[in-house]
Amino acid sequence: MVVTSCNKSAPDPVAEAIEAAAMQDTEGPYTFRITSLAKLDSTTFRTEIDRRKEQFVLKQQAEEKLYHKYFQEAKKQNAENHRLAMEKAKNNLEYMDALEANMAARLDEIAYYDYVFSGYSETEAGRVTYNDVYVTITPEGEVLTMTADKRDMHKSTGRVIPGYIETITSITLSEE
Repeated sequence: MVVTSCNKSAPDPVAEAIEAAAMQDTEGPYTFRITSLAKLDSTTFRTEIDRRKEQFVLKQQAEEKLYHKYFQEAKKQNAENHRLAMEKAKNNLEYMDALEANMAARLDEIAYYDYVFSGYSETEAGRVTYNDVYVTITPEGEVLTMTADKRDMHKSTGRVIPGYIETITSITLSEE
């Protein structure tokens, strides 16, 4: 059972998506209210792909430094582990290029929006206050992330890229 307040305006799909994500594991009656909601930004598929590529470039560079360090110290196993991680990052970059090519027609479409909200929920167990919670939501209303730390807002947004999860999963599984 969901208890919400009545108002005469049309339901806000963003607020509804936030409520659904925040209360997804709640059983029994509850009240959920958003007291403030602001759109911060929007991100295109191109920008998200570039963000992921940059992470793989940074990973590759870090692994290369560690590889050279351990190679010079004659720590063969450590060097080999970092060489393999460096290779994985390079492969991920190549896969991202392929995903980008497959999405050429959609690269400039909005992948998701960033919002910040405050509010509260009440259940039989008590009240939870939400102060400056950051949310990423697709245009279709799927909540990708919800976090109190703005720095964590884009950690799992790569999954909005069609094929990203399957590619990353297949790379990981093929290495095991």
